[in-house]
Amino acid sequence: MQAHYIDDWHTHPWHQVIFPVSGLLQSTIEQNTVIVPHNAMLYIPANTRHKSVAVTQTQFLTLYLNPNHTVSFSSTLKSCFITPFLKSLILLLIDHAHCNNTEQMLSNLLIVLQDQITIANPYEIPLLIPSDRRLMSIFIQLQKQPDSALTLTQWAEKVGASGRTLSRLCSKEFGQSFSSWRQHIKLVLSLQLLESPLSIQSIAIELGYHSDSAFIHAFKSIFTQTPSQYRKSHLSHSGTNLNY
Repeated sequence: MQAHYIDDWHTHPWHQVIFPVSGLLQSTIEQNTVIVPHNAMLYIPANTRHKSVAVTQTQFLTLYLNPNHTVSFSSTLKSCFITPFLKSLILLLIDHAHCNNTEQMLSNLLIVLQDQITIANPYEIPLLIPSDRRLMSIFIQLQKQPDSALTLTQWAEKVGASGRTLSRLCSKEFGQSFSSWRQHIKLVLSLQLLESPLSIQSIAIELGYHSDSAFIHAFKSIFTQTPSQYRKSHLSHSGTNLNY
């Protein structure tokens, strides 16, 4: 999906596992909306109405699970961390479609997948993409220039609204202030930058932080670990070659 592409409301008769290889998705599943980065996965139960928006250019794999199979999966939505083992398991199941494995082997793998999704740690990231056109204009510009130093008043003038209106819209859509929403955009975008060889200090500068320590503190407030810890724990096994 190209950035901002919308895969509009639809359903699937089978359960669905969405696993971004790169980029970020924001998915709305009935009344729930979640951000799914490349170190997470989203499980959507069969016949559940949902839509997805690509926050950035995104490549992802999808696994469909027959609800009538002997292995019974949950009827509850789940967004969770994807461990190296869970990632390898999903890739193995996708590859199964091209192999002559036995039905018993497939069932065994699905049982393990069911268990892994059940015990996986939930992963919730603050929402980013607004529905209001003025906030969307700001969102698109911040994606291109996350280090922008424009104030709330300056952004308001730029999109033809008052500062009070933008504050009210952020509170309504995200339950947070404009400055918090803007910082969350920077921090979620940093997940992709952490895949690159850039130093933490360079990433902090690119995002508009005055120091790497300010970036580290803000990052830890959402992801509960430092950027370096995140890079080591979630991206150190991301080198799997994906030819799909």
